[in-house]
Amino acid sequence: MMTWWTSARLLRLLLGGLALATGLSFLGPWAWLLDILADFRVPYAVAAACLLLAALILKRGPAMALAAVLLAINGFTLAPYFDMASDDQAPLKVIHFNLNLHNKDTDATLDYLRRENADVVVVLEMTDAWRQALDTLSDIYAHRFFPPFCKCLNPKRLGLGIGILAKRAWEDAGVVNSEATNRTLAAWVRFPAASPSLTVAGVHMSAPFIQPAGYQEIEIDSLASMVKKINGPVIMAGDFNMTPFSARYGALLRKSGLRRAGGGLNASWPSVLAPLGLPIDHMLVGPGIARAVMQTGPQLGSDHLPVVGNFVLGH
Repeated sequence: MMTWWTSARLLRLLLGGLALATGLSFLGPWAWLLDILADFRVPYAVAAACLLLAALILKRGPAMALAAVLLAINGFTLAPYFDMASDDQAPLKVIHFNLNLHNKDTDATLDYLRRENADVVVVLEMTDAWRQALDTLSDIYAHRFFPPFCKCLNPKRLGLGIGILAKRAWEDAGVVNSEATNRTLAAWVRFPAASPSLTVAGVHMSAPFIQPAGYQEIEIDSLASMVKKINGPVIMAGDFNMTPFSARYGALLRKSGLRRAGGGLNASWPSVLAPLGLPIDHMLVGPGIARAVMQTGPQLGSDHLPVVGNFVLGH
């Protein structure tokens, strides 16, 4: 049986590790690798709360003080995102969903998309099987943009793609390739001015856990360049593989001139840990979008939750 002495020692060890991770996470602006630590702000806060409770049970004053400080630091960082606004009656609805190439539960996703009846749907990690499944929604989404699959990834991930489905026709469409990996970074469609004019882009950035963190820096510049070439309102939805707490995310907003849709934290990955996971799926908007609110949807067999955005165009 673990004694109180070993329990206290373990508590000190865990608090030390959490304090180190929390401190290093604020050095992201100077070190991209350390900035990845900032993505785990929600787990840090949960861990600090649990350790505070443990310190109270063990009656360890210094440990209680340190846990309380760590909880306050991480909680303060999260506080701006506890905005629970909703706007189900907004005239424009966009859904983004990282399908997960290993997800075979197509029926759940198709039923969900039919129920939600969004104006535009953006999907990521689309395979040939998913493309065939999404074609069954042609009665709702007569206009579907499926750029050619990138064949530059490793053999286990061949065929990944971005898809955009819409109820109304667009006048132009295109893709932006990642200069870091040569895969498709973003796909976009531009609706006619009379519709009114609007560009919707689907984005899938590199994952810093798998690829060098610096790849995201390159892709941020590519996305910012894409946005600057767009005339009129823009909605950028996708899996950015970064949280709002990171310096990388701040750089993306600063360089692109976009802002995050409201609606709360919206932790979307991994889906089994929601709402205590990481908010890495976002909807960003630019000038010309008067109101933007997003919420996560239900589990649909993917490791991501879908994100539903409601928008009001105007200034």
